[in-house]
Amino acid sequence: MTFQQRLILLVTGLVLLAVAAVTTTMAWTTRAALTERIETEARLAAGLLARGAAQSRDIPQDVDALLSERLLSEATLTAHLVALAETAKMAPRAINDRLKQIAEAGGPDEMWITDNRGRAYLHNLPGPDPLFGQDAKGGPRHGAYAGLLNRSPVSVVSEPAMENGKLMKFAGVAGVDKPRIVQVGADVRRLGDLLRKSGADGLVDGLIATRAVEAAWLLDRDGRVLARGAVVADGAGTPLSDADTAAAKAVTPGGDVTVRVSGNSLLALAPIKYAGPTPTAASSSGAGVPTVAAVRVAYSEPGAMLSRQLKIGGLVGIFVLALGVYACMRFARDQMAPVERLGEAVKAMEAGRFNPLTLNEAAGRDDEFGRLSRVFRRMAMEANAREETLDAQLVMRGAELETKSEKLAAAEQLIEEEQRAARDVQSGLLPRQLPVGRDSQFYGILVPGHAVSGDFYDVVELDERHSLLVAAGVSGGGVPAAFLMLMVRGAIREAARPGVGPAAILTHANERLCGESPFNGFATAFVAVYDRAAGTLVHASAGHRGAARVATDGAVQYLSEAGGPPLGVRRGAPYSEATALLTQDETLFLCTDGVLQSVDGQREPFGEARLAAALAHSRGMSVRDRTEMVLRTVQAHVGADGILAGDLVCLVMRRLLPVTETAEAV
Repeated sequence: MTFQQRLILLVTGLVLLAVAAVTTTMAWTTRAALTERIETEARLAAGLLARGAAQSRDIPQDVDALLSERLLSEATLTAHLVALAETAKMAPRAINDRLKQIAEAGGPDEMWITDNRGRAYLHNLPGPDPLFGQDAKGGPRHGAYAGLLNRSPVSVVSEPAMENGKLMKFAGVAGVDKPRIVQVGADVRRLGDLLRKSGADGLVDGLIATRAVEAAWLLDRDGRVLARGAVVADGAGTPLSDADTAAAKAVTPGGDVTVRVSGNSLLALAPIKYAGPTPTAASSSGAGVPTVAAVRVAYSEPGAMLSRQLKIGGLVGIFVLALGVYACMRFARDQMAPVERLGEAVKAMEAGRFNPLTLNEAAGRDDEFGRLSRVFRRMAMEANAREETLDAQLVMRGAELETKSEKLAAAEQLIEEEQRAARDVQSGLLPRQLPVGRDSQFYGILVPGHAVSGDFYDVVELDERHSLLVAAGVSGGGVPAAFLMLMVRGAIREAARPGVGPAAILTHANERLCGESPFNGFATAFVAVYDRAAGTLVHASAGHRGAARVATDGAVQYLSEAGGPPLGVRRGAPYSEATALLTQDETLFLCTDGVLQSVDGQREPFGEARLAAALAHSRGMSVRDRTEMVLRTVQAHVGADGILAGDLVCLVMRRLLPVTETAEAV
């Protein structure tokens, strides 16, 4: 696929992807917003229906209470009015006429005033005078009000009841001037009509009339429908399904409005929260009490909106894709001409036949391709000139490299000869034969490293009874290390005389190394004077590790606590010494830092802990076998990826006779 084709495919793909992304995002955003709006409206409608249902229960009680208060007030005013009229010596007929005028002017529909025996001799309605008493019959205004004669109680309000074809409500008070009953009544038929309109059916019908919902229900706690209404449309009047009824029964009293999808509609369920105590469904008083308000709203609009948006986006995408392909092809043809010229120039450059005149047309453009063509032509011309210069320099560098290779080979040969000479010096200074006797067994070994590090061991016979044991290592490598080794060995042997202790020997060697060494090196050393008869070992260490006393049970005791700093570090440094006793079959093991500092692939050194474990594991072995086992353990620790830290030097001495036997032999 050519670059032009890839460019067209890339641009059109990006355009199509952008159109698809924008269309999909807008469609889903619109659907989400529409869904959220429908859910909000459903929650709002359900909440309004629930609050209306709760208020429809409380409104009749509140209205009845207000009406009772009004009737009691009117009865009290009537009692005062009659008392004033009788005080003014008005005739009963005149009082009745005045009561009739009050009723016709908007006062109580009925007014009855009795004497102290309960006979209603004053009233606004024509007819006989009824008697209020305990045994009276004929209406709600009689028997229940007899106690007012004795002011027990002082006021009475009765529930609405039908009387003479009217729905009447009465209230009465005791007389203010003498024992009597003052009763007033009002026709409350219009109040009943109002309460029916504000009840459950009225609420549902009012909500359906707004056309905001498809259907609405009021249900009790057992899921029974108490009131319902629906818009006359296809499927709008379908009843609640079993799942919807179960969801309504599961609504928590006092909880929030819940919304669920029911077929192609959205069902909102709101608990009805009453201000006062609400009877439960299990009690007889709670039967038929609305507890859940449910509304159903259409939910097909979001899906239709999403489908419509996607179709529009698809048509727009096809149009944009066609337009983008056409524009990309025109743009690619105009822009690819200088690129093709550059490609031909690159091939000519590779073949060594580049002609700068072939880029004149492309270099004459004012855009990026023109600048690129001019830069390439200049670079190509400079490259041709540089290539000719490099060819000449290559010949010269080849001759210089050949000369340097010869010098490097000579230097490597010289270094190898120096290493060989240093190794010869090192091996020549080691003792050719170690002491042999029935009291002790000696063994020493040096495993040379890649470069000579100057480590050595030495055994000097001081007299028939005493031997000097030395293990030392010097810093650095090569010829300087061999020279330092020679100086340290010479200084120790120079001071080694019968009666001279290890501390004095190290002091003498330190002064020699500090004063006469031409190098800035130092040395570590362990020096011990061994009494073959008594088994005592007087020792001192100059910063040297790896000296250990191995008991017959494998226990290892390191002997580096007595001594001082390394040799050649500080002139006048003091050195101390200590004494150890070797019993039968106990071993003195000496090694240099090459054993302890050899590391494995993870750069973990061999260390004193692994050395102690190897010495304990080799108990009962001869000095040679024990030494070889330690060296094998070091090699196994180093492995293929580790590094040996220079020369591996070991000096081992094992006592064969018990101390008592040796002392008696001496």
